[in-house]
Amino acid sequence: MKSDIEAALSVRQQKATDEAAASVEIVKKQESREKVRRVPLTGIRKAIAQAMVRSMRTIPQVTHFGEADATRLVQHRRRIQPLAEQQGVKLTYLAYVVKALAAVLKKYPMLNASLDEEREEIVIHEFIHIGFAVDTDRGLLVPVIRDADQKSLFQIAKEIEELTAKARAGTIQAVEMSGGTCTVSNIGSANGSWFTPIIHYPQSCLLGIGKVEKKPVVVDDSIEIASVMPLSLTYDHRLIDGVMAQHALNECQTYLSEPDWLLVM
Repeated sequence: MKSDIEAALSVRQQKATDEAAASVEIVKKQESREKVRRVPLTGIRKAIAQAMVRSMRTIPQVTHFGEADATRLVQHRRRIQPLAEQQGVKLTYLAYVVKALAAVLKKYPMLNASLDEEREEIVIHEFIHIGFAVDTDRGLLVPVIRDADQKSLFQIAKEIEELTAKARAGTIQAVEMSGGTCTVSNIGSANGSWFTPIIHYPQSCLLGIGKVEKKPVVVDDSIEIASVMPLSLTYDHRLIDGVMAQHALNECQTYLSEPDWLLVM
């Protein structure tokens, strides 16, 4: 009978409530015996927590992993770094990644889109504004490079340096962190490799990059030592199918493997 089912559910819910209350009491007793320091969840850390939960709750996220042969990238950066320094530019691998990602987003516009859930419309952005995550003492901030597809490698590198400095000094403006259509997260600066980055809501994808390091690779049936960059592409499966995501990741790997191509874009 319906009444029996409702009664059983009521008993089960009450049991769950009692168990949760008991768990809270256990934690409180432990805290009374041990040293515990509580810190309020406020400011940027609270905003980050809310954004992460909203992203995971709203977006069905899938991550593809890949590796870019960065041997030529390492050589290219080493070769033109003196020129960059003459122009007051700190040239990092992140600048190359932003340049490559901009080219990929231009070819695969769905990766540069967002979903308007209320109106049930896909919003495909005609502009490419790429954000990049910056670790600061106050938490994770995401400055945005506007019109990244229209800027040179050196211009992108210069903006990354300037925006990073502002973010860490606490002088960055809200407008400099708004309007992003895609984001890059660099765990390589902390010696990381692959990971599953969470999409910066409401964007449709996020590219994670790891540390460039030397590894043995197979080339024409022989083993060689190559510089390799790990890549992790997380995407919104409502808008992007797996095949499209893999094609986009493959193309990103190609651009990073052949950095000369980026200079003619």
